[in-house]
Amino acid sequence: MTTIERPVELKGTSIRSARAIERRRLLLWLVPPLAWFTVFMLIPYATLLYTSLGHVDDMRFIPGLSLDNFVRVFTVDPYLSVILKSARIGLMTAVFSSIVAYPLAFYLAFHVRTQRLKFLIYLLVIVPWWASYLVKAYAWKTILGSGGILNVGMQNLGLVHEPVRLFLYNEFSVDMTLTYIFTPFAVLSIYAQLERVPTSLIEAARNLGADGWMIFRRIILPISVPGVVAGAIITFSLAFGDFVAPVLVGGPDSVMISNVVINLLGVAFDWPMAAAIGLVIITLGLLLISASGWLEEKTQTRF
Repeated sequence: MTTIERPVELKGTSIRSARAIERRRLLLWLVPPLAWFTVFMLIPYATLLYTSLGHVDDMRFIPGLSLDNFVRVFTVDPYLSVILKSARIGLMTAVFSSIVAYPLAFYLAFHVRTQRLKFLIYLLVIVPWWASYLVKAYAWKTILGSGGILNVGMQNLGLVHEPVRLFLYNEFSVDMTLTYIFTPFAVLSIYAQLERVPTSLIEAARNLGADGWMIFRRIILPISVPGVVAGAIITFSLAFGDFVAPVLVGGPDSVMISNVVINLLGVAFDWPMAAAIGLVIITLGLLLISASGWLEEKTQTRF
């Protein structure tokens, strides 16, 4: 009995030792991401929450446990109205970017035959990212201005007799500028989803007598919905938090929530209020991501 039980005990000990080594190895691999998440996520968010619960007295931060700043976000002007305006601009940017991006992504996925041409178009989509944000914003300021290309062209065509001032320093100019800047994100997102459409499925639909419109409506469009949703979320989030375009092309009536936060941090020195607005925006972003995840799961076409 002794000679039989001893190998069994040694085997059980070696298995437990191997499992302990594996757990230590796994823990070693988890330490860097956990440390990164703690330093760059948990601590900043905890600091933001701590700051938002306090108040400022005579330019000095006074810690506290008050929710007054969060109440002010939804009850005191102009915070809520500016948040709604930023959301509206972000939504319009997402819609315009999707409308512009979808045909290009569709053409790139289904009508470009050679890899060289596909790479060239793909490169043209991402090249604007190499340019400075300010350069692109100033370019649209030049295009939409009273002496810009748009006004000069309309005057040369005889459509107007003097420069039209409705194109610049309003919400329209902000929408156009942000749409131009962030559309590449929508293109890449939609194109990545359209690449997942099986060509065999399209060929089978054609063999069964489906025309191009039916193939698009019944096959391509449902499969591409998650890419459209993902691209819209990206462009909405980037446009919602933008602060440069409203300053350059928006004018005083197109102030967005990021501009308000910058003023609170600098001129007003109301850091608790800025922190409260930041937490509200983060919460709205999490709700949006959760809703988009649910929508993407519901609209996901499986094949």
